[in-house]
Amino acid sequence: MWEKLEEITPESWDEFSDLFSRQVIAAKPLKPKTENRPVKQQTIKILDNKRSQMVGILISSRHLDAQEVESAVYNLDTSLIDLETLQKIFELRATDEELLAMRSTLELQPDGVLDKPEHFLLELANIPDFSQRVACFMFQNSFFESLATVSNPLNNLKITCDKLMTSPEVSRVLGIILALGNYMNGGNRTRGQADGFSIDILPKIKDVKSKDNTVTLIYYVVKMYIQRFDQKAGTSEARMPLPEPNDLDKAGHMRFEELEENLKQLNKDLKGCELKASQVIAASEEIHLEPFKEKMEVFFVQAKECLAEEEENLDECKQKFEALLNYFKYTAKKSSELSPRDFFSLWSSFASDFKDVWNREQQRIFKENLDKAKKVVKEKKKQVSTSFVKGKTEEGSLKARLLSRKKNRN
Repeated sequence: MWEKLEEITPESWDEFSDLFSRQVIAAKPLKPKTENRPVKQQTIKILDNKRSQMVGILISSRHLDAQEVESAVYNLDTSLIDLETLQKIFELRATDEELLAMRSTLELQPDGVLDKPEHFLLELANIPDFSQRVACFMFQNSFFESLATVSNPLNNLKITCDKLMTSPEVSRVLGIILALGNYMNGGNRTRGQADGFSIDILPKIKDVKSKDNTVTLIYYVVKMYIQRFDQKAGTSEARMPLPEPNDLDKAGHMRFEELEENLKQLNKDLKGCELKASQVIAASEEIHLEPFKEKMEVFFVQAKECLAEEEENLDECKQKFEALLNYFKYTAKKSSELSPRDFFSLWSSFASDFKDVWNREQQRIFKENLDKAKKVVKEKKKQVSTSFVKGKTEEGSLKARLLSRKKNRN
């Protein structure tokens, strides 16, 4: 594939360049690299073997240089060192005890040389506010991803609730079930004249079978819906009338209390990050203030707005779920407070059974339509071939006279 694959370029690169070009940030002046000391000097090891090995592997595998790390941290620039590497550096940073041991040892042995891992960690620790800057940077980059773990399930719940309450297709399916149920219970004056039914019965519809055990009630419901309402049955444009089982399942696994706690924790972490950033800004020299100060201030404004939106979203979802329960007149049998799991597990099971039958019916109809089309083509070919069969030449016709004239010439 790769040998034959041709590159497809846009008509103009301008838009692409505007969207994806990296903003060039003027690099901060870096300290000149210290000259290597003579190899003969004694190498000082402070870290234990396992920790020293972990730091050494990180330095060599990522080709790290302390001054590049310093530039990336000051400029909040992941083009020099990616966020994953900064995360690992942050996790392996020296502890206060290790730094104290390194500095004390160097004071006692001024001619000594720290081993490479120790030297790297000490250089990082000498970067002003290194830990706070990296912590703010990482939080900024992970915040919206963390917020999505709250917004995605909430949005899915809203869409699912809306479809169940407003979709005419869902209403038609329930209407079919109600009509069939009333007919089956026709001998009972109470149950046979129902205006509705408890949705607890939805997962049980697949268990209702015909008297000869060849057809289930859910199969009949699906078949009846397709015959009555699905004009595009058997084509790629056919759409199942119920919400996707996966969406219903996700809605059932959502817990309002858990999402509320996640938002509270994000709010708390955001305040903590804001405090760290203010400390960095207060302690930084003028040359190291930007772009950290501007980028973090913009981030905090956006983050607070998004948090407030999701808090409103959570309240809206609670109200929408309550409206959904009222819409279907659904009440709890055991507990006083209903959870999404109680309600959506019924729909998820029903929709999954419905979709299985739906897919089989669509495939059957597709094959049936294909066979019909083949038969029509075959008939047309037969008609065309018979029209070319030679017929008898009538006496006195133009064709007969031409043939007679040709014969006399010969």
